[in-house]
Amino acid sequence: MIHSLRQQLNARVATLLSFSIVMAFLGGCAVAAPGASAPEASAKVKVVYWAHDFQPRAALDQKFIADFMAANPNIEVEYDTTGEYDTKLRTALAAGTGPDLFAQWNGEIGQFYLSGAIAPVDPTAMDLDSEKDISDQYVSPETILSGAMFEGKLYGIPNEVSTYACFLNNKLWQEAGLDPAADFPANWEDFPTVMEKLTKRDNAGNILQRGFDFNWSGPDFKFETLVSMAEQLGAKPIDEENYVADLQSPEVVRVLQFLTDYVNKDNLGGPGYQGSRDGFQAGELATECSFGSWGIPGMKEAGIDYTIHKLPTFRDATSPNYFDTYAYFHMVNAHSAPEVQQAAWKLAYFLSQHGEDYLTSAGLLQPKKELVESQAFTSDPNLPLFLDEMQSNFYLPRIAGFWEVNEAVARAMDRSILEKVSVEESLATAQTEVNEILTRAHAAATGSQ
Repeated sequence: MIHSLRQQLNARVATLLSFSIVMAFLGGCAVAAPGASAPEASAKVKVVYWAHDFQPRAALDQKFIADFMAANPNIEVEYDTTGEYDTKLRTALAAGTGPDLFAQWNGEIGQFYLSGAIAPVDPTAMDLDSEKDISDQYVSPETILSGAMFEGKLYGIPNEVSTYACFLNNKLWQEAGLDPAADFPANWEDFPTVMEKLTKRDNAGNILQRGFDFNWSGPDFKFETLVSMAEQLGAKPIDEENYVADLQSPEVVRVLQFLTDYVNKDNLGGPGYQGSRDGFQAGELATECSFGSWGIPGMKEAGIDYTIHKLPTFRDATSPNYFDTYAYFHMVNAHSAPEVQQAAWKLAYFLSQHGEDYLTSAGLLQPKKELVESQAFTSDPNLPLFLDEMQSNFYLPRIAGFWEVNEAVARAMDRSILEKVSVEESLATAQTEVNEILTRAHAAATGSQ
């Protein structure tokens, strides 16, 4: 029986060989291997990619995504910047759905990591051997990439890295008899005296022009201000590893007292005034310290002659943390299929190869070594200042319950600044609230209620 089958098989092979030879002769084609079949076209892998709607960047994203799909015809990318991005993304990931690739800032990454929503970076999808091959491409990766590092693993690659600096309206400084290059105070302790010289008041003492004001426009800015300034003094207001708040330390008390005095004692600004960014661009605020490098194109468009300085620090600062760095990292959904995750990381890495375009067209900094050596970077005298800050700055604590914590800290600041509650009492209340939030948020994210 076996012998008979073998004879039949040999006969079929001989027939196929004869047929192949004839077809090769007639069509000039190569002879196919016995029994080979025509390869099937591989199915496309679809990557759904969400990003926030910053139009200068979105236009570049669309251009480079088209280039990526042309170079990778087996990958289809669906790009979306519509809707309430932050809420939509947060809700979708919590439900185990959402996009395959997304760019989100580090304030959200703690929640995503703790709940298992994001996948570690896959160097092989980028044709690299290890994470080190990624980190070696960046300036000061130990600080700049630390916002996406958890337990020694990288969970994102930068789409945009930013930190704030102080923009000075040269015209207003010069009108006050001050040199914007030489007279800017490097220390917070000297700020009230210099900013009073830049402040204009009517006969009743009402402010017509502020010299400087903090960004009071939302809980996140209030939280960042208090935490960043306290970190300069060596404090750790929120311990992201142990999920414990220390808002009653002498350093935090000192910072909130400084902020309270700036508003109520020095009468130099406060939450009741026009937002600092809008005031600066309207020419009614001489100094604004919450613009990043991305603000430079807007200054030029508005026709503002400006000078840029690093954020002040306290005279006795123990950490050169000018203001906490923030970054939008490309992250990949851990619930996506393995082949989709690979395609998503491949796309993220492709986009990261166009740092010069994102810098020149959108003002966004992806601090790779090749970029900081480029003409686009070296020709702008202000960009090294931002990079220098980033190399020593911290990231905000990466915690579940981030926004609730922001709001609790902002309430503490409002109690002292607006309601005149003592700094110590206000922070004691906040410490209790924040520790309760941290305990609850950690349990909810890890499913350990």
